[in-house]
Amino acid sequence: MKRKYLAQAAAVATAAVLAAAGCSAGGTNVGSGDQPKATQNKLTLDASGQQSNGPAAEVAGAQKGGTLNLTWRADFPDYDPAKIYTAPDDEAFRLMNRRLTMLKQNDDGTMALVGDLATNTGEASDGGKTWKYTLKDGMKYADGVPIKSQDIKYAVERTFDTKFATGPQWVQLWLAGKDDFHSVYPGPYSGGQELGPDKIETPDAKTIIFHLAAPQSDFPFAASMGQTVPVRKELDAKPDDLDVNGLGDMATGPYKIGGHEVDKTLTLVQNPNWDPKTDPVRHQYVDQIHFQFGVKAKQETDQLKADTDPNAAAYYGGVDPDQVQAIMQDPNLKQRVMDNETGAVVAFMINNARVTDLDVRKALAIAFPKQDMITTQGGPFYGNVATTLSPRTSVGYSPQPNPFGAGDNGDPEKAKQILTAAGKLGTPINVAWDTTPTADRIGSPIKRALEAAGFKVNLNPVPDKGFYDAVRHLANPYDLIWYQWSPDWPTNRTVYSALYYSGAATEGGNNVAQLKEPKVDDEINRVQSIQDINEQGKQYMPLDQMIQKDYAAAIPVVYARKQVMFGSKVGGARMDALSSSLDLLNVYLKK
Repeated sequence: MKRKYLAQAAAVATAAVLAAAGCSAGGTNVGSGDQPKATQNKLTLDASGQQSNGPAAEVAGAQKGGTLNLTWRADFPDYDPAKIYTAPDDEAFRLMNRRLTMLKQNDDGTMALVGDLATNTGEASDGGKTWKYTLKDGMKYADGVPIKSQDIKYAVERTFDTKFATGPQWVQLWLAGKDDFHSVYPGPYSGGQELGPDKIETPDAKTIIFHLAAPQSDFPFAASMGQTVPVRKELDAKPDDLDVNGLGDMATGPYKIGGHEVDKTLTLVQNPNWDPKTDPVRHQYVDQIHFQFGVKAKQETDQLKADTDPNAAAYYGGVDPDQVQAIMQDPNLKQRVMDNETGAVVAFMINNARVTDLDVRKALAIAFPKQDMITTQGGPFYGNVATTLSPRTSVGYSPQPNPFGAGDNGDPEKAKQILTAAGKLGTPINVAWDTTPTADRIGSPIKRALEAAGFKVNLNPVPDKGFYDAVRHLANPYDLIWYQWSPDWPTNRTVYSALYYSGAATEGGNNVAQLKEPKVDDEINRVQSIQDINEQGKQYMPLDQMIQKDYAAAIPVVYARKQVMFGSKVGGARMDALSSSLDLLNVYLKK
């Protein structure tokens, strides 16, 4: 059977159960390290458009004015929305760049996919192969030029070029109907050709119609990614320049870039041509948002704990693990902390292109010291030991045993027996992770456990800013790779397909394990063809065990929990359910 990367249709009901973990700031008793409880919430799709109208509901007590000062450990590696695929980056750019649809997080924990630039989440026909969107009236770019459907068409076209390989690829793949979508259409930069009307139509300035190669009921979710952020062709002669300034005056959200000193600071200022009457999710409460880059966890926590700047907040970084216990036991400090179990799983991917022997991969998985690693990162405040590649927050999740019968802290002796029988004692293993002072603590327990199992371990902390580009390089020199992943939208469609499907093992792709197994591909396609969303979710669990037990492609380590701190004058603070960062859409400053 010919395999297509994510080409099978997946079922998304208009109302699906979403297990979204979380609690409000200070809302969970964590003095003993007890985990926030996961709750079952609802996800809806606003096909009628009733929830897609603006303005967004006012945040209780919200006030206008002031500068919100955010700290973050590194500058964003990309400033073109089409290249952005990591959660904290996308949160910031959703504030500046609108797209066809958008996930709306409600105060009661429910979520809804709504029309953002579009009047609704799309009108499907031809069994889900054709999706029609109508743009809202009166929307403009920051420079006052009206937004047209042709701009969205061009924005999608440019993402077919290989320079955008780091960004999401759902829309391109589904339009092309094959893994190598570049071979169907190389993008507009070589000869200026366009995608034909058999792929995308724009019959007028307000209408865009997508013709997919196969039915895709997840398409409204894919339309919420950076591929549908509008771009004017006449301003894209030098796309690398757009990557530097974040599309400049083509910003469409409530803020645009006012200043950027690479690796040091970023300032967002209000977009005067953003119309709140068209936007159901964003607000424009603060005058400016200022990012200070290069601030590490201890410094960030020290500053916020002292409340030296009450208008400050951590953007994405968690509370310093050496201080989290004390902070969460202090009632006054705890009320300024968002504490959530996130939708992320931290795992170590085993590079199948380099570690080709299955017994060696199994030995790595069996020996890995999950609990010791968690202890170095804050213990229970970092999260619970994971046994699945799926988040606990996903539809259909159910607890699964360790596939090799190893305990929470691994079994180096058992792993050594496997290596000995395979004649692989002394196998060198290059371990890589995203380096920070806190993250670097994981090296010692990993090295100790794997060497006890008979491996020769080399530790390779990779610079923070370029980490993802480095490990997504197919010829990277790493064998065991730290990787944190949250679904793109609230189903597991974007977990297994994105991380373990053969077609995702591309240069810049997210199949960092470089797993290329026909049986896994076939099972992913089979599960995604199930039309009942709850049954589909359940069927991912045996697939999860297959990927671990039969192929040892990855080692799930922790269901991530996070505490993010903010200053005493920061209002509307909540953690974004998908990005696990401070939700910038609702934040304001108290007088």
